[in-house]
Amino acid sequence: EYLRLVASLVLGYGLTINFTEIMWKSLVKKQFPDKLEYQRFMGNFSSAVGLATFLVIFVGVHVIRILGWRTGAMATPTIMSLLAIPFFSCVLMGLEGKPQRLKLAVIIGTVQSLLSKTAKYALFDPTTQMSYIPLDEESKIKGKAAIDVLGSRIGKSGGSLIQQGLVLWFGNIINATPVVATIFYSVLGWWLVSANRLSKLFHDRLAEPTKTSKNTTTK
Repeated sequence: EYLRLVASLVLGYGLTINFTEIMWKSLVKKQFPDKLEYQRFMGNFSSAVGLATFLVIFVGVHVIRILGWRTGAMATPTIMSLLAIPFFSCVLMGLEGKPQRLKLAVIIGTVQSLLSKTAKYALFDPTTQMSYIPLDEESKIKGKAAIDVLGSRIGKSGGSLIQQGLVLWFGNIINATPVVATIFYSVLGWWLVSANRLSKLFHDRLAEPTKTSKNTTTK
């Protein structure tokens, strides 16, 4: 169950970031139809992610240390869920013939993607890596290898596959927004429940060696 929950976290991130990112990029392409302008925008975005991650990554360690593993693990899905509300709302209200609304949706989507990626590097990755600490050596090596490789790939490819199916059905990803939003929040709910459950198991396993040593001392 423990490794399955860790895999749920990795899968959850892979799926949800894929859902919002593909939709956001399609809006950016509408906003910047010229390829050069689009590439310039994405280049600036990548630089912003790098800078923000560099600044926040040091804060993330202290957040986990002060507020605990559970808060660190649940921060990323919480941030993603809150910021996705105005993003999906803008798209659902309609963008055709509404250049200002399109611009707003792109801005919100950019902020959402930026903060989601920053939270991933600063909080999600450290807490995921910490979750392997209580495991025995074999489970740690094999489980980590399987989850890191398969979990992230299945999450991203699974998200892309679902969206390709939606594009075939609805014509484009923007028309499929209600379905994408429903799946997005369903996965986020599953991710949060898994993180909450894993937090309890994580602390229980960390406490086991302490209990064992106390019992040995008593004897």
